[in-house]
Amino acid sequence: MRKYFAILAAVIAFAVTADINTAQARDGAYRTLAIDTSRIAASGHRHLAGALKPMLAAELSKALGPRLGQRGGVLTVRITKIDLGIYGGQDAGQGQIDDQLWGVVIVPGRGAIPIRVVLPPDTGGAWYAANADERRVHRLIEAFAHWAAREA
Repeated sequence: MRKYFAILAAVIAFAVTADINTAQARDGAYRTLAIDTSRIAASGHRHLAGALKPMLAAELSKALGPRLGQRGGVLTVRITKIDLGIYGGQDAGQGQIDDQLWGVVIVPGRGAIPIRVVLPPDTGGAWYAANADERRVHRLIEAFAHWAAREA
């Protein structure tokens, strides 16, 4: 009889633990962020991968707000590809026109959620202005962070 009570107690404890983990995943609170840009670095853009990490961390922190730094798991974001389209006097017949960013948000308890952001290249301002490409990348990161926070 004691054996059955021990098994029943173990099953109840397991169910309660699973319920707590599910509730934490559902309320969207995260202890910290993990950002992976290794695929960008492996494609030969190590400098871009290094620049994306702090930008994405800052934008995700803003987008998640009070949901970050709480109890819960680690929200993992993996950027897999970034493409800046042609802009400003370039021949549109030779490539894509839009700026695009691909990635995955791995939410504890729910798994991987793919995100693709597509923006027109003029979101970074005039093509001839200083740092236009950096502003285009920043706009992609901002949009990605908002979608990631929405999905998480």
